[in-house]
Amino acid sequence: MKIRYYIIAYFICIILMMLTTSFISISKSQNEMFHFGAINELTKSDLISETFVLMMSSEIPQLKENLNANDIKSPDFSSLVFAFTSGITPKSFTSLLELELPGMKTFSNGMRLQGKDLTAMPVESPPPDFDKLLKEGSSGNHSEQEDQVNQDTDNAEVFIYHSHAWEAFLPLLDEPEKKPSEASSTNNKQNIVLAGSMLAKQLENRGVSTLHDKTNVTASLNQKGWGPGDSYKFSRQSVKEVMSANDTVNYFIDIHRDALRKDQTTVTIDGKNYAKLFFIVGVGHEEYQKNLAFAKELHTMIKQKYPGLSKGIYKKSKSEGNGIYNQDMSGRSILIEFGGIDNNREELNNTAEVMAEVLSEHQKDALKVNNAN
Repeated sequence: MKIRYYIIAYFICIILMMLTTSFISISKSQNEMFHFGAINELTKSDLISETFVLMMSSEIPQLKENLNANDIKSPDFSSLVFAFTSGITPKSFTSLLELELPGMKTFSNGMRLQGKDLTAMPVESPPPDFDKLLKEGSSGNHSEQEDQVNQDTDNAEVFIYHSHAWEAFLPLLDEPEKKPSEASSTNNKQNIVLAGSMLAKQLENRGVSTLHDKTNVTASLNQKGWGPGDSYKFSRQSVKEVMSANDTVNYFIDIHRDALRKDQTTVTIDGKNYAKLFFIVGVGHEEYQKNLAFAKELHTMIKQKYPGLSKGIYKKSKSEGNGIYNQDMSGRSILIEFGGIDNNREELNNTAEVMAEVLSEHQKDALKVNNAN
């Protein structure tokens, strides 16, 4: 009789645990009744999120090996307790305002969109099939010279690179019927590197010296024994190398493409189709306000001349991804979502012209300010 009681109790406990986990993790948009606001707020805190990651890494060796010691540090215990119980992050005055000012929470979350369409928020593509990409890269789809950083330009002012160089566009692939989740390629005529090349060419045409990194990131990560999760660590090395070799570079642009479909990543202005832009600012470091100001300037300039082309600015913390994106290395560093998986060559090129126009104007304005001082 006791054995039966223990068995029933055991299964009841298992079911309760599964239900509790489901209720906590369910999306708010899917079910309001079982969405726990407290859990949502706690996981938004960088301090608490990093603590959870550190706790998990103590039990998962693979996670511990991939953690960058510079990214996550052990939090002070008293700060952790204070943040957990009060919802206020020490050294963050904004977190206090969020509790007291109505609407401040939504504003400080960092979402700036054209209109109020929340479905237009950037969407990250799933990790690519690295084995498949490595085979593709070894098949000779592009020359070895094409994969190198263009370091021949003296006194370069702009550095364009791609942390996720494999992000491709469906209309440019040899197999256009591929699923959106399979939109990956090491061919620089099919992936996001093409958009970078278009922008670099347009900048050069406007007299702005530009370095463009066309590295096969997939192959380079594999050579180091790294995976897709190490892409920003790899691109950080590239940025450091450029900064040490070219002290004239003052614009650092990491170009990606969104995983959203065409209706969310394309706009028609005066009869021309453009791939929409979305500026991403990492707030996981102390100097992010400089990059935020830079992004605001670019967004404002585009909005004035090409309304609807820029979707706005999205601030991302470590709880939503890398959180830094190498932007702690320069006050004019930005990550740009350049169109989406369905944009074609013409739409990308039209947007590259606009981006080059805005960047060249921004550079000239910056030179005027510097000369005046």
